Amino acid sequence: MGFSQLPYLWTVIFPIAVLLYYFFRKKYKKQSVSSTLFWDEVMKETKASPYLQHLQRNALFYLQMLAMILLVIALIQPFLKKEALAGEQIVFIVDTSATMEVNVDDAILFNKHKQEMLDLVEQLSGKPLTLITTGNEPVAALRQETNINEIKRVINKLEVTYEDENLSKTLDFAQSFFQNKATSVYVFTDQIDRQTLPLQYENVSWNVIGQTKEVSNISIKRLGATKMKNGTSALIQLASQNREEQTVSLTLSNGEGEFVKESVRLPAGETVTLSFDELQEAIFLKATIDVEDDYLMDNEMTVFLHDQLSKIFIDSSLHTLVRTAFQSLGVDMSSIPAEQVSLVKEEGILVTNQFSLVDQLERPALFIGRNDENPVEVNGTVQTDDHPLFSFADLSDIYVSSVYPGVEGYKTIATVAEQPFIQISPRGDIIVLSDIQMTDWPLSPSFPLFMWSVKEQLSNSNTYLGSFTPNERKPQSLGSATNEWEIYTLDDSYEYSIENGGAFVAPRKPGLYVIRSGEKEKYFSVAISQKEKEIIKGSSYSIGGLGVEQQDENYEKYSIVPFLIVLLLLLFVIEWEVQRRRGFTS
Repeated sequence: MGFSQLPYLWTVIFPIAVLLYYFFRKKYKKQSVSSTLFWDEVMKETKASPYLQHLQRNALFYLQMLAMILLVIALIQPFLKKEALAGEQIVFIVDTSATMEVNVDDAILFNKHKQEMLDLVEQLSGKPLTLITTGNEPVAALRQETNINEIKRVINKLEVTYEDENLSKTLDFAQSFFQNKATSVYVFTDQIDRQTLPLQYENVSWNVIGQTKEVSNISIKRLGATKMKNGTSALIQLASQNREEQTVSLTLSNGEGEFVKESVRLPAGETVTLSFDELQEAIFLKATIDVEDDYLMDNEMTVFLHDQLSKIFIDSSLHTLVRTAFQSLGVDMSSIPAEQVSLVKEEGILVTNQFSLVDQLERPALFIGRNDENPVEVNGTVQTDDHPLFSFADLSDIYVSSVYPGVEGYKTIATVAEQPFIQISPRGDIIVLSDIQMTDWPLSPSFPLFMWSVKEQLSNSNTYLGSFTPNERKPQSLGSATNEWEIYTLDDSYEYSIENGGAFVAPRKPGLYVIRSGEKEKYFSVAISQKEKEIIKGSSYSIGGLGVEQQDENYEKYSIVPFLIVLLLLLFVIEWEVQRRRGFTS
């Protein structure tokens, strides 16, 4: 308890003066006795309850003394102290990565952090709170919020997003909220190095609430599978973070049946690589380990079995701008002499103008121009159909001076002056019926975007979209007749919908998914990153800022003056009633 106005303590002389007055004033007591015969009875009654009679005779005195003392106390403004958070404002940085699902002391770490946040909210004392969640794109769930109920509602709704925490990016984002104010920042995570914190702010104190317990964890670090002539070959890595050797049960399946089930001995802190050959063919391969550890998110992993090409072979006779466009995509690329194009046997995407090879190649290819025909002049704008290749590449503003004759039986998806400009062969070859030097296409941003769409379409199978991390935002050239795609889990549980050409955002939870539009469907997987498979013991610590330490505001003042005023009013009413009963003239 404390007092805000101690100088007013001098007013205590008033109740002391009243007390002295009562001590020295003359007092007379009237006692009527009808007969001396009743004297003994009166004396007995007086002796039986002397304190009560004294109180009855001096009630007004005690009430007045109490009222004056309460007035003195009210003048010096007493208050009660309650612990509060230091600083002018509070910032919560909440790690929502997959490792927050680790089990610590029979409780999920993320749930423990949420309860700690709710406890700290009780100590805000009206100070504004900003709450920031981590991820690929940090989000301010609360901005300078003072409503306690709203703060608790948002905290209770927080969920793990399974993304990488990207704490460095989140800390940069959080600095925009400091605003030269004394700020207390609370970081709820598993582990963060002190050197990562931006300690250059003297008015900012840092409080890290980490994961301080040793936990047990065995993870599926990597899983790869390849289709072979005699079946499927798989390669799997199991990693142990334990201090003792442990045996786990490994299972490989395709969701319908188990291919492999065996026990694997994992030495402490080591990684074991296993290979399996001649497995049954399936759409996907799922690896699961049965082990008692504190982190379940890395005990399962799935890969789709598909034909995906990552290397591009470009005919050296093509214009250099074609190579430049593919180079901007950051792909592995090789330039092949024109006379050796037909000899390429390595798996990859072939880009050439030797149209005579269209029926000889083992895989679909990209043909830019034709070396077996002569071009004809055209004059007009490019018109495109609704096709995935044009989801991001708008060709309406490019100029084409000449085109080669189209191929009968091929699907035309773009025209110039009603002449075929881009065609698709029945097996999936993409044919651009013009040389690059016959257009100004390389000057348009749509040129590399079109090449990227070509790479995506030719590298993936028709049924596989790719592998993503949780909430990963990645452009996809989907294309559909209905202009809408719906995402489901493999057990047909609806997730959400996206419009054609809109930003593709992977689901939040790791697992297998299918994206559908009408009769079309493609599979894709969502998996946590390698970084989120390592559980690192952290620590909890505080680093105080000078501006925050100098402030004496780490407690909240609750004034009791309003309660004293109510009590004084009650005393005044009682005094008035006592005086009324005795008679005002007395």
